[in-house]
Formats: sequence, structure tokens, C-alpha cells
Amino acid sequence: MQQLWEHFFDRLVRQAQQRLIGTPTRVLDGEDIAASVFESLWRGAQEGRFENIRHRDELWWLLLALVQRKTASHVRRETALKRGGNSVVESLSRRDGAGRQLHELLSEEPTGEFVALFEEEYRRILDILRDDDLRRIAVLKIEGYTNREISVELGVATVTVTRKFKLIRAT
Repeated sequence: MQQLWEHFFDRLVRQAQQRLIGTPTRVLDGEDIAASVFESLWRGAQEGRFENIRHRDELWWLLLALVQRKTASHVRRETALKRGGNSVVESLSRRDGAGRQLHELLSEEPTGEFVALFEEEYRRILDILRDDDLRRIAVLKIEGYTNREISVELGVATVTVTRKFKLIRAT
């Protein structure tokens, strides 16, 4: 386990920190998440859950998946409504100029930075899906189509769309 730690820990910290950019990090940071990943890896190995991992690449993908899940759980927990949602209290009258400008708070249009981040995350999530049919169903669903409308659009049964949508959610 020590060799795995030395080989993967810093890389996992960087992965976690990239996923935490722009999220509230009141309690955890990238190192905490990477340490938690190793704890889960240790427990899972002790319970025999990772016996079918045969080489370093499979292990790396498992570690990345664990980082993704733990980061998502952290963000979900920190942005829960009972914790104040994703709100940050800022003063409009800070003398150092670091506060938000009034026009930023009143604008209904998303900022360019927000749009860029959204598009990047949208592409990343679509790339996770394993084939074009799943991507097409996901996009149509995001656009507001019903399962019935998607089935007509793709020329497949509604139950096929429902089954594939469950697979998309699981992924």
C-alpha cells in the first residue's frame, strides 16, 4: 500500500483539486479526498472487492472513479440546503475591491466564465458515455424531450429509451 501511496497520491490530489475548482471547500481539500480514496481502496482490498484488477491502468481508472465519487459526494454535502446551499456572503462595499460588483448580482445573463465552465463540464460528462446512442438520448433528455418523443426520434421502442436512460443515470 505504501508503494501505491507514493506512486498515485500526488496525482490523485491534483485530480481532486481540479474537480473542486469553484466549489465550496469549507471542510475538505484535494489531499483529504485522496486520503479517503486510499482508505476506501484499503478497505475494499481487505474485503476482496478488487480481485479482478489485473494491471496498473485498471487500478488508475478505479482510483479516478473513487476520486470522482468522493468529490461529488463532498460537493453535494457542502451545497445541501441545510448547509446554506452554495451561498457565500459577500459585502458590496469591501474596500479592497474583492467583492462582487452590483451589476454582477443583478444580471440575469450567465457570465462568460460560467458558460465556459458549463460547456466544459457538459462535454466531460457526455464523453463518459460509451456510445453515440447514449449521448444522443442524454442530449435529447436535457433538451426536454419525453421518453416517447425520444423513441420516435430514434426509431426505437420507448422501453429501450427508458432502459438506456437508466444506464445513463447509473454511469
